[in-house]
Amino acid sequence: MSEWWLNNSNDNLLKGVAGDETNLPRLTDEYILDFLLRIPAARASFELLVPNMLEEEQERLRSLAMSAQLMRADPKDIEDKFQASQNKAGVRTTGRYGGTRMGGNN
Repeated sequence: MSEWWLNNSNDNLLKGVAGDETNLPRLTDEYILDFLLRIPAARASFELLVPNMLEEEQERLRSLAMSAQLMRADPKDIEDKFQASQNKAGVRTTGRYGGTRMGGNN
């Protein structure tokens, strides 16, 4: 199975250095960041391919990887926010039925 960042022609889509006319980036930084944040297979392949690239390319990609780590939400924080939202749902104790069931609780 080929790496996630290689296209059908086996061209590494991570390659490229901004401002180098002979080695232009194949993908924008925004696309790479998005893939790193959302796709685990892209992250794993990224870790395998980057060490074998040119030093200038590695520098660019490592800074992107650092940004992706800073942007990634902690799973515990996500779970805490969900739990907090469930605790604030509220209980209706006023109104037409005032806390009783609609069928009547006599």
